[in-house]
Amino acid sequence: MWSFFKDFCLYGVVGLLGKIAAVLLLPVYTNILTREDYGAMTLIFACNGVIDLVSNLNIHSGIARDYYEEGVDRKSLVSTGFYSILLLSFFILANMMLTRHFWINSVLSLDSCYSAAFVIMLVSVPASSLQSYFAILTRFKKKALLFSVGALLGLVIRFGVAIYCVVVLRSGIVGVFLGELLAGLFCTIFYILVNKEFIAFTFDWKYIKRALLFSLPTLPAILAGWLDTSVGQILIGKSISLTDLGVYSLAISVTSVFTFISTAFQNVWYPFLYENYKQEGFSIQIRRVFIIFVVTLSLISIFLSLFSREIVLLLSNSAYLGATKYITLLSIPMLLYLIFPFGGSGISIARDTKHIGVAYVIGSVVNLSVLFFVIGELGVIAVPLCLALSRVTSYFYLCYQSNKYIKFNLPNSLILAFSLAMVALVFVDSLNLTLGIRSAIATIFALPVILWLWFRFDARAILLNLVKRR
Repeated sequence: MWSFFKDFCLYGVVGLLGKIAAVLLLPVYTNILTREDYGAMTLIFACNGVIDLVSNLNIHSGIARDYYEEGVDRKSLVSTGFYSILLLSFFILANMMLTRHFWINSVLSLDSCYSAAFVIMLVSVPASSLQSYFAILTRFKKKALLFSVGALLGLVIRFGVAIYCVVVLRSGIVGVFLGELLAGLFCTIFYILVNKEFIAFTFDWKYIKRALLFSLPTLPAILAGWLDTSVGQILIGKSISLTDLGVYSLAISVTSVFTFISTAFQNVWYPFLYENYKQEGFSIQIRRVFIIFVVTLSLISIFLSLFSREIVLLLSNSAYLGATKYITLLSIPMLLYLIFPFGGSGISIARDTKHIGVAYVIGSVVNLSVLFFVIGELGVIAVPLCLALSRVTSYFYLCYQSNKYIKFNLPNSLILAFSLAMVALVFVDSLNLTLGIRSAIATIFALPVILWLWFRFDARAILLNLVKRR
Protein backbone atom coordinates (compact mmCIF):
# COMPACT_ATOMS: atom_id res chain seq x y z
CA MET A 1 0.00 0.00 0.00
CA TRP A 2 2.84 2.38 0.91
CA SER A 3 4.46 1.65 -2.46
CA PHE A 4 1.21 2.53 -4.23
CA PHE A 5 0.91 5.92 -2.53
CA LYS A 6 4.60 6.69 -3.04
CA ASP A 7 4.29 6.01 -6.79
CA PHE A 8 1.03 7.95 -6.97
CA CYS A 9 2.70 11.01 -5.42
CA LEU A 10 5.71 10.77 -7.73
CA TYR A 11 3.59 10.59 -10.89
CA GLY A 12 1.24 13.29 -9.64
CA VAL A 13 3.98 15.76 -8.73
CA VAL A 14 5.67 15.41 -12.14
CA GLY A 15 2.43 16.08 -14.00
CA LEU A 16 1.57 19.00 -11.75
CA LEU A 17 5.01 20.59 -12.14
CA GLY A 18 4.73 20.42 -15.93
CA LYS A 19 1.36 22.18 -15.93
CA ILE A 20 2.49 24.82 -13.44
CA ALA A 21 5.63 25.49 -15.48
CA ALA A 22 3.55 25.93 -18.64
CA VAL A 23 1.33 28.50 -16.90
CA LEU A 24 4.31 30.35 -15.42
CA LEU A 25 5.85 30.65 -18.89
CA LEU A 26 2.81 32.49 -20.22
CA PRO A 27 4.15 35.94 -19.23
CA VAL A 28 7.40 35.14 -21.05
CA TYR A 29 5.66 34.08 -24.24
CA THR A 30 2.94 36.74 -24.30
CA ASN A 31 5.29 39.65 -23.58
CA ILE A 32 7.97 38.67 -26.12
CA LEU A 33 6.04 36.91 -28.86
CA THR A 34 3.38 38.78 -30.78
CA ARG A 35 -0.24 37.66 -30.57
CA GLU A 36 0.16 36.37 -34.12
CA ASP A 37 3.21 34.33 -33.07
CA TYR A 38 1.32 32.94 -30.10
CA GLY A 39 -1.61 32.04 -32.34
CA ALA A 40 0.68 30.30 -34.86
CA MET A 41 2.32 28.34 -32.05
CA THR A 42 -1.11 27.18 -30.85
CA LEU A 43 -2.08 26.19 -34.38
CA ILE A 44 1.06 24.09 -34.90
CA PHE A 45 0.61 22.41 -31.51
CA ALA A 46 -3.00 21.60 -32.44
CA CYS A 47 -1.79 20.02 -35.68
CA ASN A 48 0.88 18.12 -33.73
CA GLY A 49 -1.84 16.50 -31.61
CA VAL A 50 -3.48 14.65 -34.47
CA ILE A 51 -0.13 13.80 -36.13
CA ASP A 52 1.04 12.16 -32.88
CA LEU A 53 -2.17 10.13 -32.79
CA VAL A 54 -1.75 8.86 -36.35
CA SER A 55 1.97 8.21 -35.88
CA ASN A 56 1.46 5.65 -33.11
CA LEU A 57 -2.22 4.55 -33.45
CA ASN A 58 -2.25 4.23 -29.64
CA ILE A 59 -0.26 0.99 -30.06
CA HIS A 60 1.46 1.59 -26.72
CA SER A 61 -1.86 1.01 -24.90
CA GLY A 62 -2.27 -2.37 -26.62
CA ILE A 63 1.28 -3.43 -25.79
CA ALA A 64 0.83 -2.28 -22.19
CA ARG A 65 -2.41 -4.30 -21.93
CA ASP A 66 -0.48 -7.56 -22.53
CA TYR A 67 2.57 -6.59 -20.46
CA TYR A 68 1.47 -8.58 -17.38
CA GLU A 69 -0.29 -11.42 -19.22
CA GLU A 70 0.91 -14.94 -18.44
CA GLY A 71 2.84 -16.71 -21.19
CA VAL A 72 3.88 -13.46 -22.89
CA ASP A 73 7.45 -13.17 -24.16
CA ARG A 74 7.99 -9.67 -22.81
CA LYS A 75 11.13 -9.04 -24.88
CA SER A 76 9.32 -9.98 -28.09
CA LEU A 77 6.24 -7.96 -27.05
CA VAL A 78 8.15 -4.76 -26.26
CA SER A 79 10.38 -5.07 -29.34
CA THR A 80 7.35 -5.58 -31.58
CA GLY A 81 5.75 -2.42 -30.24
CA PHE A 82 9.01 -0.50 -30.57
CA TYR A 83 9.61 -1.38 -34.23
CA SER A 84 5.95 -0.86 -35.12
CA ILE A 85 5.87 2.67 -33.69
CA LEU A 86 9.33 3.47 -35.06
CA LEU A 87 8.38 2.51 -38.65
CA LEU A 88 4.94 4.07 -38.48
CA SER A 89 6.17 7.38 -37.06
CA PHE A 90 8.97 7.69 -39.65
CA PHE A 91 6.48 6.84 -42.41
CA ILE A 92 4.21 9.66 -41.22
CA LEU A 93 7.21 12.00 -40.89
CA ALA A 94 8.35 11.28 -44.47
CA ASN A 95 4.89 11.83 -45.92
CA MET A 96 4.30 15.03 -43.95
CA MET A 97 7.71 16.41 -44.96
CA LEU A 98 7.02 15.75 -48.64
CA THR A 99 3.63 17.48 -48.41
CA ARG A 100 4.55 20.14 -45.83
CA HIS A 101 3.89 23.08 -48.15
CA PHE A 102 0.32 21.88 -48.64
CA TRP A 103 -0.26 21.64 -44.88
CA ILE A 104 1.44 24.95 -44.09
CA ASN A 105 -0.09 27.03 -46.88
CA SER A 106 -3.42 25.40 -47.72
CA VAL A 107 -4.56 23.70 -44.51
CA LEU A 108 -3.19 25.98 -41.78
CA SER A 109 -2.77 29.15 -43.89
CA LEU A 110 0.47 30.04 -42.10
CA ASP A 111 3.00 32.57 -43.36
CA SER A 112 6.32 31.21 -44.61
CA CYS A 113 8.07 32.63 -41.53
CA TYR A 114 6.49 29.83 -39.49
CA SER A 115 7.65 27.04 -41.81
CA ALA A 116 10.77 26.31 -39.77
CA ALA A 117 8.70 25.82 -36.59
CA PHE A 118 6.34 23.46 -38.44
CA VAL A 119 9.26 21.41 -39.81
CA ILE A 120 10.85 21.09 -36.36
CA MET A 121 7.49 19.93 -35.02
CA LEU A 122 7.40 17.23 -37.72
CA VAL A 123 10.95 16.10 -36.96
CA SER A 124 9.97 15.67 -33.30
CA VAL A 125 7.13 13.23 -34.15
CA PRO A 126 9.14 9.95 -33.93
CA ALA A 127 10.81 11.06 -30.70
CA SER A 128 7.45 12.04 -29.21
CA SER A 129 5.85 8.69 -30.12
CA LEU A 130 8.76 6.63 -28.79
CA GLN A 131 8.98 8.75 -25.64
CA SER A 132 5.31 8.04 -24.88
CA TYR A 133 5.84 4.32 -25.54
CA PHE A 134 8.87 3.81 -23.34
CA ALA A 135 7.59 6.15 -20.63
CA ILE A 136 4.49 3.95 -20.27
CA LEU A 137 6.67 0.82 -20.17
CA THR A 138 8.76 2.43 -17.43
CA ARG A 139 5.61 2.92 -15.40
CA PHE A 140 4.55 -0.70 -15.99
CA LYS A 141 8.03 -1.76 -14.96
CA LYS A 142 7.24 0.01 -11.67
CA LYS A 143 10.21 2.34 -11.91
CA ALA A 144 8.41 5.40 -10.61
CA LEU A 145 11.57 7.19 -9.49
CA LEU A 146 13.32 6.69 -12.84
CA PHE A 147 10.16 7.76 -14.66
CA SER A 148 10.03 10.95 -12.56
CA VAL A 149 13.73 11.70 -13.04
CA GLY A 150 13.39 11.36 -16.82
CA ALA A 151 10.25 13.48 -16.92
CA LEU A 152 11.75 16.22 -14.72
CA LEU A 153 14.96 16.38 -16.76
CA GLY A 154 12.80 16.52 -19.89
CA LEU A 155 10.88 19.47 -18.43
CA VAL A 156 14.13 21.28 -17.63
CA ILE A 157 15.40 20.78 -21.19
CA ARG A 158 12.05 21.67 -22.80
CA PHE A 159 11.50 24.90 -20.92
CA GLY A 160 15.20 25.79 -20.55
CA VAL A 161 15.81 25.65 -24.31
CA ALA A 162 12.52 27.48 -25.01
CA ILE A 163 13.32 30.30 -22.60
CA TYR A 164 16.90 30.68 -23.86
CA CYS A 165 15.84 30.73 -27.51
CA VAL A 166 12.80 32.98 -27.06
CA VAL A 167 14.22 35.42 -24.47
CA VAL A 168 17.96 35.53 -25.30
CA LEU A 169 18.19 34.57 -28.97
CA ARG A 170 14.78 36.08 -29.88
CA SER A 171 14.17 33.13 -32.20
CA GLY A 172 10.38 33.34 -31.97
CA ILE A 173 8.31 30.16 -31.79
CA VAL A 174 11.11 28.13 -33.41
CA GLY A 175 12.75 28.03 -29.99
CA VAL A 176 9.63 26.58 -28.38
CA PHE A 177 9.51 23.67 -30.83
CA LEU A 178 13.27 23.18 -30.63
CA GLY A 179 12.81 22.70 -26.88
CA GLU A 180 10.09 20.11 -27.57
CA LEU A 181 12.39 18.25 -30.00
CA LEU A 182 15.46 18.15 -27.73
CA ALA A 183 13.39 17.15 -24.68
CA GLY A 184 11.72 14.39 -26.70
CA LEU A 185 15.07 13.03 -27.90
CA PHE A 186 16.54 13.08 -24.40
CA CYS A 187 13.53 11.37 -22.79
CA THR A 188 13.39 8.75 -25.54
CA ILE A 189 17.05 7.80 -25.02
CA PHE A 190 16.66 7.88 -21.22
CA TYR A 191 13.60 5.62 -21.16
CA ILE A 192 15.07 3.25 -23.79
CA LEU A 193 18.10 2.75 -21.52
CA VAL A 194 15.76 2.00 -18.61
CA ASN A 195 14.01 -0.67 -20.72
CA LYS A 196 16.99 -1.85 -22.78
CA GLU A 197 16.77 -5.48 -21.57
CA PHE A 198 13.42 -5.81 -23.40
CA ILE A 199 14.71 -4.65 -26.80
CA ALA A 200 15.93 -7.22 -29.31
CA PHE A 201 15.92 -7.88 -33.05
CA THR A 202 12.59 -9.67 -32.97
CA PHE A 203 9.09 -8.97 -34.27
CA ASP A 204 5.94 -11.03 -33.66
CA TRP A 205 2.86 -10.38 -35.82
CA LYS A 206 0.68 -12.01 -33.18
CA TYR A 207 1.53 -9.29 -30.67
CA ILE A 208 0.98 -6.37 -33.04
CA LYS A 209 -2.38 -7.80 -34.13
CA ARG A 210 -3.49 -8.09 -30.50
CA ALA A 211 -2.24 -4.59 -29.77
CA LEU A 212 -4.12 -3.10 -32.74
CA LEU A 213 -7.32 -4.97 -31.85
CA PHE A 214 -7.12 -3.32 -28.44
CA SER A 215 -5.97 0.15 -29.51
CA LEU A 216 -7.84 0.88 -32.74
CA PRO A 217 -11.34 0.93 -31.13
CA THR A 218 -10.11 3.67 -28.77
CA LEU A 219 -9.04 5.97 -31.61
CA PRO A 220 -12.51 7.43 -32.37
CA ALA A 221 -12.86 8.70 -28.79
CA ILE A 222 -9.31 10.10 -28.78
CA LEU A 223 -9.81 11.70 -32.20
CA ALA A 224 -13.17 13.13 -31.13
CA GLY A 225 -11.51 14.67 -28.08
CA TRP A 226 -8.87 16.26 -30.31
CA LEU A 227 -11.52 17.55 -32.73
CA ASP A 228 -13.47 19.09 -29.86
CA THR A 229 -10.52 21.04 -28.50
CA SER A 230 -8.43 21.75 -31.58
CA VAL A 231 -10.62 22.26 -34.67
CA GLY A 232 -12.13 25.41 -33.21
CA GLN A 233 -8.64 26.85 -32.76
CA ILE A 234 -7.67 25.88 -36.31
CA LEU A 235 -10.80 27.57 -37.68
CA ILE A 236 -10.02 30.76 -35.74
CA GLY A 237 -6.48 30.85 -37.14
CA LYS A 238 -7.58 30.00 -40.67
CA SER A 239 -10.89 31.88 -40.97
CA ILE A 240 -10.41 34.88 -38.67
CA SER A 241 -6.79 35.66 -37.73
CA LEU A 242 -3.78 34.33 -35.85
CA THR A 243 -3.99 37.39 -33.60
CA ASP A 244 -7.48 36.41 -32.43
CA LEU A 245 -6.28 32.84 -32.01
CA GLY A 246 -3.48 34.07 -29.77
CA VAL A 247 -5.97 35.85 -27.51
CA TYR A 248 -8.29 32.83 -27.40
CA SER A 249 -5.36 30.51 -26.65
CA LEU A 250 -4.46 32.55 -23.59
CA ALA A 251 -8.02 32.03 -22.32
CA ILE A 252 -7.60 28.28 -22.78
CA SER A 253 -4.33 28.36 -20.84
CA VAL A 254 -5.97 30.23 -17.95
CA THR A 255 -8.90 27.81 -17.74
CA SER A 256 -6.45 24.90 -17.74
CA VAL A 257 -6.58 25.33 -13.95
CA PHE A 258 -9.51 22.91 -14.19
CA THR A 259 -7.17 20.14 -15.34
CA PHE A 260 -5.49 20.20 -11.92
CA ILE A 261 -8.86 19.40 -10.35
CA SER A 262 -9.70 16.83 -13.02
CA THR A 263 -6.60 14.71 -12.39
CA ALA A 264 -7.06 14.68 -8.63
CA PHE A 265 -10.79 13.94 -8.86
CA GLN A 266 -10.48 11.05 -11.30
CA ASN A 267 -7.78 9.44 -9.16
CA VAL A 268 -10.19 9.47 -6.20
CA TRP A 269 -13.54 8.94 -7.92
CA TYR A 270 -13.29 5.54 -9.60
CA PRO A 271 -11.93 3.60 -6.59
CA PHE A 272 -14.65 5.23 -4.48
CA LEU A 273 -17.33 4.32 -7.06
CA TYR A 274 -16.31 0.70 -7.54
CA GLU A 275 -15.94 0.06 -3.82
CA ASN A 276 -19.26 1.54 -2.73
CA TYR A 277 -21.82 1.37 -5.52
CA LYS A 278 -23.48 -1.78 -4.10
CA GLN A 279 -23.99 -0.24 -0.69
CA GLU A 280 -27.45 0.85 0.42
CA GLY A 281 -28.02 4.58 0.12
CA PHE A 282 -25.11 5.09 -2.26
CA SER A 283 -27.29 7.05 -4.72
CA ILE A 284 -27.97 9.62 -1.97
CA GLN A 285 -24.27 9.89 -1.26
CA ILE A 286 -23.54 10.36 -4.97
CA ARG A 287 -26.04 13.21 -5.17
CA ARG A 288 -24.37 14.91 -2.24
CA VAL A 289 -20.90 14.58 -3.74
CA PHE A 290 -22.24 15.79 -7.10
CA ILE A 291 -23.84 18.90 -5.59
CA ILE A 292 -20.73 19.77 -3.57
CA PHE A 293 -18.50 19.22 -6.60
CA VAL A 294 -20.62 21.23 -9.05
CA VAL A 295 -21.26 24.11 -6.68
CA THR A 296 -17.58 24.29 -5.71
CA LEU A 297 -16.51 24.33 -9.36
CA SER A 298 -19.17 26.94 -10.05
CA LEU A 299 -17.69 29.19 -7.38
CA ILE A 300 -14.19 28.72 -8.84
CA SER A 301 -15.58 29.62 -12.27
CA ILE A 302 -17.31 32.71 -10.91
CA PHE A 303 -14.12 33.93 -9.22
CA LEU A 304 -12.11 33.15 -12.35
CA SER A 305 -14.57 35.17 -14.41
CA LEU A 306 -14.92 38.15 -12.09
CA PHE A 307 -11.16 38.54 -11.72
CA SER A 308 -10.22 37.46 -15.24
CA ARG A 309 -8.99 40.96 -16.07
CA GLU A 310 -6.39 40.87 -13.31
CA ILE A 311 -5.41 37.30 -14.18
CA VAL A 312 -4.89 38.18 -17.85
CA LEU A 313 -2.76 41.21 -16.97
CA LEU A 314 -0.71 39.11 -14.53
CA LEU A 315 0.01 36.45 -17.17
CA SER A 316 0.30 38.71 -20.22
CA ASN A 317 -0.47 42.33 -21.05
CA SER A 318 -3.34 44.63 -22.02
CA ALA A 319 -3.26 43.41 -25.64
CA TYR A 320 -4.81 40.14 -24.40
CA LEU A 321 -7.68 41.65 -22.39
CA GLY A 322 -10.12 40.37 -25.02
CA ALA A 323 -9.53 36.91 -23.51
CA THR A 324 -11.65 37.74 -20.45
CA LYS A 325 -15.01 36.93 -22.05
CA TYR A 326 -13.63 33.67 -23.46
CA ILE A 327 -12.41 32.65 -19.99
CA THR A 328 -15.97 33.03 -18.69
CA LEU A 329 -17.56 31.03 -21.51
CA LEU A 330 -14.87 28.33 -21.48
CA SER A 331 -15.72 27.64 -17.84
CA ILE A 332 -18.94 25.96 -19.01
CA PRO A 333 -17.37 23.18 -21.13
CA MET A 334 -14.52 22.81 -18.65
CA LEU A 335 -16.94 22.13 -15.77
CA LEU A 336 -19.02 19.77 -17.90
CA TYR A 337 -15.93 17.78 -18.81
CA LEU A 338 -15.06 17.41 -15.13
CA ILE A 339 -18.45 15.87 -14.32
CA PHE A 340 -18.27 13.29 -17.13
CA PRO A 341 -17.25 10.63 -14.54
CA PHE A 342 -20.56 11.23 -12.73
CA GLY A 343 -22.55 10.93 -15.96
CA GLY A 344 -20.70 7.78 -17.01
CA SER A 345 -20.81 6.02 -13.63
CA GLY A 346 -23.38 3.40 -14.67
CA ILE A 347 -21.48 2.71 -17.89
CA SER A 348 -18.24 2.13 -15.97
CA ILE A 349 -19.95 -0.15 -13.46
CA ALA A 350 -21.56 -2.20 -16.26
CA ARG A 351 -18.27 -2.27 -18.27
CA ASP A 352 -20.22 -1.08 -21.33
CA THR A 353 -17.46 1.40 -22.18
CA LYS A 354 -18.26 1.65 -25.90
CA HIS A 355 -20.77 4.35 -24.93
CA ILE A 356 -17.92 6.57 -23.71
CA GLY A 357 -16.47 6.65 -27.24
CA VAL A 358 -19.93 7.14 -28.72
CA ALA A 359 -20.56 10.08 -26.36
CA TYR A 360 -17.36 11.83 -27.47
CA VAL A 361 -18.06 11.24 -31.15
CA ILE A 362 -21.65 12.53 -30.95
CA GLY A 363 -20.49 15.61 -29.06
CA SER A 364 -17.80 16.36 -31.65
CA VAL A 365 -20.25 15.94 -34.55
CA VAL A 366 -22.63 18.43 -32.91
CA ASN A 367 -19.76 20.82 -32.19
CA LEU A 368 -18.33 20.85 -35.71
CA SER A 369 -21.70 20.83 -37.49
CA VAL A 370 -22.85 23.95 -35.67
CA LEU A 371 -19.44 25.65 -35.62
CA PHE A 372 -18.95 25.58 -39.40
CA PHE A 373 -22.26 27.41 -39.84
CA VAL A 374 -22.01 30.04 -37.09
CA ILE A 375 -18.32 30.98 -36.82
CA GLY A 376 -18.63 33.34 -39.77
CA GLU A 377 -21.49 35.20 -38.06
CA LEU A 378 -20.44 35.08 -34.40
CA GLY A 379 -16.66 35.07 -34.75
CA VAL A 380 -14.37 33.66 -32.07
CA ILE A 381 -17.09 33.53 -29.43
CA ALA A 382 -18.75 30.72 -31.41
CA VAL A 383 -15.88 28.36 -30.51
CA PRO A 384 -16.41 28.18 -26.71
CA LEU A 385 -20.19 28.18 -27.22
CA CYS A 386 -20.05 25.22 -29.61
CA LEU A 387 -17.57 23.45 -27.34
CA ALA A 388 -20.08 23.87 -24.49
CA LEU A 389 -22.82 22.47 -26.73
CA SER A 390 -20.64 19.45 -27.47
CA ARG A 391 -19.95 18.79 -23.81
CA VAL A 392 -23.65 19.13 -22.90
CA THR A 393 -24.54 16.59 -25.59
CA SER A 394 -21.87 14.12 -24.49
CA TYR A 395 -22.70 14.50 -20.80
CA PHE A 396 -26.43 13.91 -21.16
CA TYR A 397 -25.82 10.96 -23.47
CA LEU A 398 -23.62 9.44 -20.74
CA CYS A 399 -26.32 10.12 -18.15
CA TYR A 400 -28.99 8.51 -20.36
CA GLN A 401 -26.95 5.35 -20.88
CA SER A 402 -25.86 5.19 -17.22
CA ASN A 403 -29.44 5.37 -16.01
CA LYS A 404 -30.11 2.06 -17.75
CA TYR A 405 -27.79 0.37 -15.27
CA ILE A 406 -27.99 2.40 -12.07
CA LYS A 407 -30.36 5.16 -10.95
CA PHE A 408 -28.46 8.10 -9.52
CA ASN A 409 -30.99 10.83 -10.41
CA LEU A 410 -28.35 13.53 -10.50
CA PRO A 411 -29.67 17.09 -10.00
CA ASN A 412 -28.65 18.25 -13.47
CA SER A 413 -30.69 21.44 -13.10
CA LEU A 414 -27.55 22.78 -11.39
CA ILE A 415 -25.80 22.65 -14.77
CA LEU A 416 -28.44 24.91 -16.30
CA ALA A 417 -28.20 27.36 -13.39
CA PHE A 418 -24.41 27.44 -13.68
CA SER A 419 -24.52 28.01 -17.46
CA LEU A 420 -26.97 30.90 -17.08
CA ALA A 421 -24.73 32.44 -14.39
CA MET A 422 -21.71 32.27 -16.71
CA VAL A 423 -23.62 33.92 -19.58
CA ALA A 424 -24.70 36.68 -17.16
CA LEU A 425 -21.06 37.19 -16.16
CA VAL A 426 -20.15 37.83 -19.81
CA PHE A 427 -22.50 40.82 -19.58
CA VAL A 428 -20.92 41.86 -16.25
CA ASP A 429 -17.48 41.73 -17.90
CA SER A 430 -18.65 44.13 -20.61
CA LEU A 431 -19.57 46.74 -17.95
CA ASN A 432 -15.90 47.21 -16.93
CA LEU A 433 -16.77 47.36 -13.22
CA THR A 434 -14.14 48.35 -10.69
CA LEU A 435 -12.22 45.75 -8.72
CA GLY A 436 -14.09 46.71 -5.55
CA ILE A 437 -17.51 46.16 -7.08
CA ARG A 438 -16.45 42.84 -8.60
CA SER A 439 -15.05 41.75 -5.22
CA ALA A 440 -18.37 42.58 -3.61
CA ILE A 441 -20.23 40.53 -6.23
CA ALA A 442 -17.90 37.59 -5.61
CA THR A 443 -18.53 37.77 -1.86
CA ILE A 444 -22.29 37.94 -2.36
CA PHE A 445 -22.09 34.82 -4.53
CA ALA A 446 -19.67 32.85 -2.41
CA LEU A 447 -20.40 33.33 1.27
CA PRO A 448 -24.02 32.09 1.44
CA VAL A 449 -23.27 29.15 -0.88
CA ILE A 450 -20.23 28.02 1.10
CA LEU A 451 -22.12 28.17 4.39
CA TRP A 452 -25.10 26.29 2.90
CA LEU A 453 -22.86 23.55 1.50
CA TRP A 454 -20.90 23.15 4.68
CA PHE A 455 -23.84 22.76 7.04
CA ARG A 456 -26.43 21.19 4.70
CA PHE A 457 -24.28 18.30 3.50
CA ASP A 458 -21.63 18.07 6.22
CA ALA A 459 -19.09 18.67 3.45
CA ARG A 460 -16.12 18.11 5.73
CA ALA A 461 -17.18 14.54 6.56
CA ILE A 462 -17.83 13.68 2.90
CA LEU A 463 -14.48 15.00 1.71
CA LEU A 464 -12.65 13.17 4.50
CA ASN A 465 -14.46 9.98 3.55
CA LEU A 466 -13.37 10.32 -0.09
CA VAL A 467 -9.74 10.81 0.93
CA LYS A 468 -9.81 7.84 3.34
CA ARG A 469 -11.32 5.60 0.67
CA ARG A 470 -8.51 6.57 -1.67
